Amino acid sequence: MIVRRLLAGVLLAGLATLTLGAQTPAPSAEPSPAAAGPAASIPSPEIAVRARAAFEANRAGKIDRTAYSADMNAKITDDGLARVATELRALGTVKSFVQVRKITMGTLVAYVFRIETDKPPAVEQTISWDAAGKIDLLQFGPAR
Repeated sequence: MIVRRLLAGVLLAGLATLTLGAQTPAPSAEPSPAAAGPAASIPSPEIAVRARAAFEANRAGKIDRTAYSADMNAKITDDGLARVATELRALGTVKSFVQVRKITMGTLVAYVFRIETDKPPAVEQTISWDAAGKIDLLQFGPAR
């Protein structure tokens, strides 16, 4: 739990301070899909659907706060959500939404999706769920 909170604090200074142009170093990650083979890049269909739904909700600026952990809810401000929604919508239509990494740190398992849109830059979404199935880590940033 401490690792999860520490990681969430490091990765998410809160959506209120998130900018798509800001670079945030990621924790140690598994090798890229090209290095590890195709299995590393294929999430379960459920993970991909849930991650995409979180992206679309944030892009619309209308999230279901009951889907987020208490810690995440405390970090998401209305102004921050509105700013992220504006930035994500400005990228245009989503062309692809593909898992590129899986990050494991203790009991935390986070998935990183590369999102290609009509307009650059490509975006990465890092997402993780707690044991209760609530989003406890969510980050958007430029693709590496």
